[in-house]
This record gives sequence, C-alpha cells and structure tokens, in this order.
Amino acid sequence: MTCVHGLRAFLRPSLIGLFAAAAFGSAALAATPEATPATGPSWLDKLGRNFDKSALGRVGALGPNEQDPELAAPAPKDGSWLRKGFEVRGADLFRFTCRSCHGAGGRGMAPEILPLVNLVKATSAEWQKDQGAGAADRAKLAEKLLQHQITAGGRSMPGFNFLANEESEALLGYLEHLASIEDPKHADRTLQLPVDRVGELIVKGTCQTCHEASPATGKRPTESAIPPLSGMTASHSAKQFVAGSRHRSQGAQGGLKGKGPEVTYLRDHELEAAYFYLTAYPPR
Repeated sequence: MTCVHGLRAFLRPSLIGLFAAAAFGSAALAATPEATPATGPSWLDKLGRNFDKSALGRVGALGPNEQDPELAAPAPKDGSWLRKGFEVRGADLFRFTCRSCHGAGGRGMAPEILPLVNLVKATSAEWQKDQGAGAADRAKLAEKLLQHQITAGGRSMPGFNFLANEESEALLGYLEHLASIEDPKHADRTLQLPVDRVGELIVKGTCQTCHEASPATGKRPTESAIPPLSGMTASHSAKQFVAGSRHRSQGAQGGLKGKGPEVTYLRDHELEAAYFYLTAYPPR
C-alpha cells in the first residue's frame, strides 16, 4: 500500500467520524452533509473564459483586511485542530467561498464581478425606504434573489449548493454585517466543522474557480495550463501544497508552480485541511 493510499484509508473514517464528534465551547456542532469528491470542470471552463483575461478567483487580496489580523496565527503545535476541527463563523465561510472573486470588502471587480454588498443592501427594508414606496416587498424579493444567487449562481458566479443550511445562515449573517445592514435577518454564529468539511468548502468554493477536478478527456491544453486538482496530493507534500498556494514564488523550491492567485487570506492549517480532503476524497 502506498503512503497516499494508506493516508486516505486513515483519513476517511477519522475525518467524517472522529472529527465530527468534537464540539467545544459555545460553538454549535453543525449538521454537515457527508463529504463528496470535487467533480467536473473549473468555473472558468464552464464559462469559457481565459484565466489570463479574467478576474475570477484573483480578487481575494483586494480590499480592507478587517478579517486578516489573525490569519498569520500558527496552528496549535500539538495538532489538536486535526482532532477538534475548526470553529467557523460567517467571515470564515466568506473567505472559503466568496473572497477569491469579491475581495475582502465584497466589492468585486466590475464589470465582470459585480459588488456583492449592493445585492445584500437591497435585502434591507430600511435601505429600501430611501428608494421609494413598496420597500418591504422589494426587500423580500431581493432576499429571495440573493439566496437563489448563492445556491444556484449567476451570470459570472458559481452556485454554492454544497453549503449546509447552518453554513448559509452564518454566511448571510456576515454578509449583512459587511453591508452594514440596519435590520439584519440572519444570525452569524460559530459552527464547529470537522477538518474534511473545511477542506471541502475551500476546494469547492475557491480552488475549483480555476482548477478542474480531473483532466477532461479530449480537452486541448490551454495557454494558461492550469493543473487539475487530481494528482496534487500525490506529487506534492502538504507543506509544498501550502507554501505554493500562499506564495507562488516558492514553486521553485518544490511548491505549486504557476501564476495563479496567492491565497494569503487562508490560514496554513486551512490549506492543510484542503490537502487532506483532496487525499481522502480524490477528485474525479
């Protein structure tokens, strides 16, 4: 048995069983769905857009860094996060799914990526009052449209139908905070998520914007030559995966080579969670 297959056999029962049983402090143990592998093409490929000419997945470093002071904090040296999982709030879910395209402030990059905060502000009846009569009805319609956009996607936005109800609620609560909503309707609470779930959210919410799950049969190589997610854990160690994801210039030292965005807004152990998820649930 190879090291990768041995690790995979260990991780699956550990991640979805042992980790899911841990709840600590005031964090709520979220009813997370069973992890599934990443599948299909990248979002860029689905849209038929060229990586070099698109802002999708490349805006994460832009905007105010109100979420970032703790990002440099190292993971517990005793590895307890592997057993306990992660305490996750809406701001974290925003980093895992939205920030790569919308930036830290949710402003996006028009005309390709529209500001997210404007969509959220429209869900506020208080904000709608300044727009004329029928404020409550317009706010309700905007709320339905926003939730549909998050679940099913839009013209340039992928749908995040893999989010559990508790995760969507926390994310919406944070978006209301980001948009300075005066009459919020959603609660941003702390969730306790197992390692494989955090890895799945990062891979499906951020990595698959640019990376396909596995090589498509008969697909012609593109100028950008973005590598598929499959095979990354076999060709790179967790340390190389983290270093190359956060600092592309380190590719020459064995990290992930390429010209992709540097996801410096993700913590090292969050990226390790993505690596472990890819190992336990090989993309297909």
